[in-house]
Amino acid sequence: MKLIINARENRLDDGPIAIVIIAEFKKAILSSECGEVDAVYANEYLAQKSYSAWRRLEKYIPERIKKYWFNKCAQQTKIKRHYFNVILGQEWDKCFPYMLFPNKRSVYMFDTWASSHKDIVKYVETYQLSNVFVSASQSAKRLQSMVNRPVFSWISEGVDPDQYKYYSYTDKDIDVLELGRKYDVYHDHIVAGLKGDGRMHLYEETKGKLIFPREEDLIDGLARTKISICVPSNITHPERAGDIETMTVRYLQSMASKCLVVGHAPQEMVELFGYNPVVEIDMEKPAQQIREILENFADYIPLIEKNYTETVTNHTWAKRWEQIVGIMQSSE
Repeated sequence: MKLIINARENRLDDGPIAIVIIAEFKKAILSSECGEVDAVYANEYLAQKSYSAWRRLEKYIPERIKKYWFNKCAQQTKIKRHYFNVILGQEWDKCFPYMLFPNKRSVYMFDTWASSHKDIVKYVETYQLSNVFVSASQSAKRLQSMVNRPVFSWISEGVDPDQYKYYSYTDKDIDVLELGRKYDVYHDHIVAGLKGDGRMHLYEETKGKLIFPREEDLIDGLARTKISICVPSNITHPERAGDIETMTVRYLQSMASKCLVVGHAPQEMVELFGYNPVVEIDMEKPAQQIREILENFADYIPLIEKNYTETVTNHTWAKRWEQIVGIMQSSE
């Protein structure tokens, strides 16, 4: 197995959170004892140029010729290489030029929202990918229903607990954290009450201005947090996510930092954990609920500890990679 590493993923350092998450996953893959994996360090300039050149050229290649070539690539038995990449949405350029080579090709995809399904299927069928692992269960089911061969599988997002830390409950000084996108209706209900109570409440006050600009600040901020508000994107950004409700890494990062997660648990998360690990928002009395939780925070410590143990035991990137390897081996 050859894991494609792009330049910005060579190390876990400051950068967009999505890049950091992808780097965490790839680090777990390379350190795993499950399967033999070697890194292939991609040249981003070559990747972008080869992708652009191919997109211009393929317009003039008949579909039957493309289908023949990529079928031949996928069925190649003499060449044992199998290239794997982790991409955010349709970042197909990050798979080039390896996408054109006569070998097996598989990807793990984040952000497979409903509006992109037709395009995803088109690319998967054109390039005859061997396996496509999707982070949202609803997307995996719908995508699989659009093709005539087994190719799409649901593998939930994970976390690398070793990248995170936590402080004692008495040393946690951030009462409520709304990291990233806010659930505006809920936020508007709680912000005044928390301010009036003198609680430390952190959120993105100016759109686009990160609360924690560096990765080390994010890790420390989560460790200092008592309550982390987590709501799926179909509620906060329905124009993008549509009706796709999925668990994101933010839930797991919060639990690995021993935060109490308040918000809404996607159904797939309840299935994964075997119970609801989230304190569901009470929109009838949101400010009162938060106040009562903070005043009786010790009562929630058993749930926080249970969630922490469940996360570091069963929901790591290492565990996700074991699942992926099992599926790929069974499909050979």
